[in-house]
Amino acid sequence: MNFYETIFISRPSLLDEEVNKITEKVKGIIEQGGGTVMKIENWGKKKLAYEVQKEKKGAYVFLFFQSPGKVISELERAYRLDDSIMKFLTVRLTKKDLAQREWAKKKESRPEEPEATQDVVAEVVKEGEEA
Repeated sequence: MNFYETIFISRPSLLDEEVNKITEKVKGIIEQGGGTVMKIENWGKKKLAYEVQKEKKGAYVFLFFQSPGKVISELERAYRLDDSIMKFLTVRLTKKDLAQREWAKKKESRPEEPEATQDVVAEVVKEGEEA
């Protein structure tokens, strides 16, 4: 099984409950195909870079999951059939991508401690005087 990330943009006119229903539907498709959803992030409504289907904003939802490859075609078919979804993108993550993701998680979870510094006391010497 491979790791994937998918993001979809739904119409901004949808209520949060409707976006959550779509997200649950997507999660169900992944789980029915034998996959597991590891992370779901609702990024909220944001301005689009360009107009899509006469809309200037969209509600973004991100999912990180592991599943067999056959699930992706079913997932993208569901995206295309749902009129509420304006755009979507699904990518397979490589081992390098996963390693970078794990490194980022470890760094985020561990607060950085300030480095220890030594106080240096210097004697001020005027010109012409010796220390």
